[in-house]
Amino acid sequence: MGCLADLPVIGSRELITCTVRSSLQRLNWPAILYAVSLSRQRWREVMAAFLAPAPASARRALVLLLLLVGLSGSSAEPCTDPVITPSYYTTSDAVISTETVFIVEISLMCKNGAQNVALYADVNGKQFPVTRGQDIGRYQVSWSLEHKSASSGTYEVKFFDEESYSLLRKAQRSNEDVSAIRPLFTVSVDHRGAWNGPWVSTEVLAAMIGMVVYYMAFSAKSNIQA
Repeated sequence: MGCLADLPVIGSRELITCTVRSSLQRLNWPAILYAVSLSRQRWREVMAAFLAPAPASARRALVLLLLLVGLSGSSAEPCTDPVITPSYYTTSDAVISTETVFIVEISLMCKNGAQNVALYADVNGKQFPVTRGQDIGRYQVSWSLEHKSASSGTYEVKFFDEESYSLLRKAQRSNEDVSAIRPLFTVSVDHRGAWNGPWVSTEVLAAMIGMVVYYMAFSAKSNIQA
């Protein structure tokens, strides 16, 4: 199961190794079920590895995976001409929270009627998982930063589908230029910064007021005695 956690970001050769690593006596069913959900782009990579020299055990495992894919198809659908309705939230009060939280929700409609679209988000070169809501076409992504790192401004959240995300990860692993890889759509998040509270804490302010009151009372008493 250790290799299963790396499946979304590894190449096809690693997928083959993870699938058959436990030997022929026991198939890695979690890896097989994950492989069923791969897109056509990912399966092109798997086929490329299949055609390369490989142990007989790896070939047999791949044949089983391909049969499963042929029966079930890909779980992710491509989305053409997406239309989105975005909304977002960012932390505005740093006094009551330890980090600045960003939450982006979108309602997605595709021209081809796709309802099972796999999405991935990228913010400043860092990827975050996108979760599906209970309602069809609803998605959400969230992340957090330290208050000092979450400067005010506009954050561009790029959303990629399965195929473009695969190209993005491949370019990142090869240290190639990722600017040429176009996202499916982008959402701009305007963060105005988090309020850090008053310049003077309430304790200090109360102490200062107490000192002023004491001084005024002492002065009044001195004037009366004079």
